[in-house]
Amino acid sequence: MKTYNMRTIQPLLITLILVMFSCKQGQEEQAAAGNLTVNHIMLSDAQIQLANISTAVAVTGAIGQELSLTAVLKVNENSAATVSSRVQGRIEKLYFRNTGEAVKKGDRLYELFSEDLITTEREYMRLQSNNWNFSERYEPSLAIRDKLKRMGMTELQVQQLAADNRLLFTLPVISPVSGKIRSLNVSEGEYVREGQVLFELADDINLWVEAQAYPYDVKYLSQGMDAEVLIPSTDLEPINCKIDFINPSLEDGRYISLVRANINNPGRVLHPGMLAILKVRAKASSGVVIPASAVMRSNNRERVWVREECGGFSFRPVVSGMQTGNLILIVSGVEESEEVVVSGAYLLDSERILKQGPEMPGETETEPTLIPD
Repeated sequence: MKTYNMRTIQPLLITLILVMFSCKQGQEEQAAAGNLTVNHIMLSDAQIQLANISTAVAVTGAIGQELSLTAVLKVNENSAATVSSRVQGRIEKLYFRNTGEAVKKGDRLYELFSEDLITTEREYMRLQSNNWNFSERYEPSLAIRDKLKRMGMTELQVQQLAADNRLLFTLPVISPVSGKIRSLNVSEGEYVREGQVLFELADDINLWVEAQAYPYDVKYLSQGMDAEVLIPSTDLEPINCKIDFINPSLEDGRYISLVRANINNPGRVLHPGMLAILKVRAKASSGVVIPASAVMRSNNRERVWVREECGGFSFRPVVSGMQTGNLILIVSGVEESEEVVVSGAYLLDSERILKQGPEMPGETETEPTLIPD
């Protein structure tokens, strides 16, 4: 067996100990450099190129928030009207039988047979035949005249009744408004009661544009703001309008608010139910602007990766403001001339989570991560 002299082994042991100490000291210095910021990751140039990481410089600028909200055209409820039976009776004839049909003011809607109405007509004709007051100021006659109007007769029909001295066994009921039939709640031969709603009409010369907005969009909106409406299914130019209503509460079961505008429809080429896009541009704000692709959102938090002067990357929380296109305003978290990661950020984030877990900066203290070459 070969033997070693202690005088030969001792210098080798001393050299090995010095090398190990030197390596450990180098690692501690590298770790100290990485401890400049929380969640600091060091990458070599080769690793940056392999991960396809690119950066952009934060600049000072002004942008205006431009929102494109999904919307639908709806009936202007302010123009909606109902036609109810003024007296009980039977529907003898319907002049309109389908929803969507256009009705003009003065058109006949239906004809009604009513025993109560015929009895009142007889009473009116009797009083008129005994009325020798040519000024027609006979009080009982005037009272019955008003009653006939309340039962659904027009002034012209009452005058015709007095002139012809002939009963109207069926009363033609006239539409008081113009519009399209939204609902038809009666059929021929049906017996109706007093006050029963028979027709629902709405004019389409003016329509509502109802859009859906999320809470982070609503903060940029206000009543009276200028907007424009695009109708993708038509060749019409954008229609200018103003926002006139913002629902202060969220819709039941949905995390959205209702935003409404009015548009004119003089040619009646637009119809309720058409899809639309409501575009709104908010007032411009100034500050630090970066590409929107640099902002990572999760758990109602916003963060970016920033390249530090030492060459490493740090993970920072930010507060964003308006966004238009691919530019977003940063209220806090990034300073002018700093470099933010615009591509490859999710790879950096994956590495951070792999090394440190899902905790975010400021929530849990973490040790810096060093990635060797």
